[in-house]
Amino acid sequence: MKTKSHWKYITVPLLAGTALLAACHHAEKERVVVVQQPAPAPQPETKTVVIEHDRPAAPQTPIVVHEAPPPPRPDAPPPEPAAPDQAWVAGHWEYQNNSYTWAAGHFITKPQPNATYVSPHWENRADGWTYVAGYWSSSSPGR
Repeated sequence: MKTKSHWKYITVPLLAGTALLAACHHAEKERVVVVQQPAPAPQPETKTVVIEHDRPAAPQTPIVVHEAPPPPRPDAPPPEPAAPDQAWVAGHWEYQNNSYTWAAGHFITKPQPNATYVSPHWENRADGWTYVAGYWSSSSPGR
């Protein structure tokens, strides 16, 4: 009979341990993990502002030179612009570091379909040759 009771002391703890392990294993399978995404950062509000004018804004310090600019260089536009919404800016003389520098002609994108670009140029005024920066005009030419 001692043999039976010996098995009893081994079998009961062994069965209890197995049941405990099974319960732990079962509990682990039932565990639910919830992952929450952080709230998206607020996006700044953007606005488009279009400023339309027919004359250039007067520079803070006008460029006035007492010597006339050299004659314009030949600077014809290519046959067609790269895109239909582009305008040709003719080559022109700029005044930098006490001398005239040639700025080659190039295409720029129109701000609106009916816009016309008035290229930069020099005007002979009472106080000398004054540089007039290029600007966009929404009026029809010859108006």
